[in-house]
Amino acid sequence: MTLAIERVAQKLNLPPDKLLRDSLLAYLAQQERLTELDIADLRDRYNVSSLEELSARIQAGQIYSHPAWEDLIEWEQLQAYLQQLAELRASLN
Repeated sequence: MTLAIERVAQKLNLPPDKLLRDSLLAYLAQQERLTELDIADLRDRYNVSSLEELSARIQAGQIYSHPAWEDLIEWEQLQAYLQQLAELRASLN
């Protein structure tokens, strides 16, 4: 792996540590975009703007609880993953 990074860095005329850092930042940004798209799908599916709104509408009986509760849990996990990605990105800056 290290040889590949060094080879690519040399071809791009970049220091290997800069290539590795920039690559990690690009990967984290891509994961954030994909996760945000998953959250947008959930927003659209239930026509809500937030996790809290979805929860309130489920509790009020405006949205059937199944599979909405599972989607609510997934949304919470996606939010936690976004937070983790942001923390990782911040640690690289």
